Amino acid sequence: MNTDVTVLVGDVGGSNTRLALAGPGIGVTALKSFDNECFTSLEEVLATYRAQPDLPDIQGACIAVAGPVYGNEYRLTNRNWHGDADGLARQLQLPDGARMDLINDLAALGYALPVLIPGQLASLKAGHQQGDQALVVGIGTGFNVALVVGTQAAGAELGHARLPASVYTRLEAALGRSPDEFDSTENLFSGHGLVRFHLAMSGAAIAGGAELMEQYLADPNSAAARTVETWAELLGLLACNLVPTYMPGQGLFFAGSVARGVLNSPAQAQFLAGFDQIEGLLQAQCQKTPLWVITDDAAGVSGSARVALDAVRTGAKG
Repeated sequence: MNTDVTVLVGDVGGSNTRLALAGPGIGVTALKSFDNECFTSLEEVLATYRAQPDLPDIQGACIAVAGPVYGNEYRLTNRNWHGDADGLARQLQLPDGARMDLINDLAALGYALPVLIPGQLASLKAGHQQGDQALVVGIGTGFNVALVVGTQAAGAELGHARLPASVYTRLEAALGRSPDEFDSTENLFSGHGLVRFHLAMSGAAIAGGAELMEQYLADPNSAAARTVETWAELLGLLACNLVPTYMPGQGLFFAGSVARGVLNSPAQAQFLAGFDQIEGLLQAQCQKTPLWVITDDAAGVSGSARVALDAVRTGAKG
């Protein structure tokens, strides 16, 4: 393997894009974050990164995107950015035959799991690790999951699926009415979903999730506290439903700004209570499952780097 090879790696979310360089001898370096609101396309972000002075030649790339990837085409779920690998390769001026990989952003986090260090993870609940499957659950601008089996990760679009019956029933009880506006998982479990849930619970509009968390932490008896703690309980119920669906014996790994904000707050207790609510065989499965929070917001870049460097190592062609 050529130790002089440099690849570009990235993680494109709904709100921010993180780009870096990686190589067999340098690991991940030159990480930069970009506010997507300042750009009209992913190509424009790449051009800005590529224009840095003294940037080395790039022999390949892997970019993870917050949306579905079909073949060599991508489309962000929460931003009108779309295109294909060929267009990105041209923007990056990759040499002929160079590998240009596109993967889902949650799949990138799945690929990152084996290389995460203790400082990038926080334990929510110990369990009994078994098998070779894990599940990454991303809650930020949107919602999605990625199943990890051994060394491979698979993308999904679970945010567009309906809520499980147990979550829907508890949500209906919390609101005292039919929760028609929460007709998908992402419409509840995401940044905009948390804001919408607060409006439904309290009748009060709020600017965003960060303000909601500030009010909660300032006053544990506030309307914000009732919203956050109820939402955390509902998330626990959802998480327990994910266990038989994906059989993540190695653990559930929560990622994303909203997941980190809520699960690293006192509302963690309500989340764990919701996770333990279901009785019977499902409860026994949930009790065995370890729960983690990925605390490093740039961890997806490490997953992209692993994919890109594996391609270099094996000599795979795009």
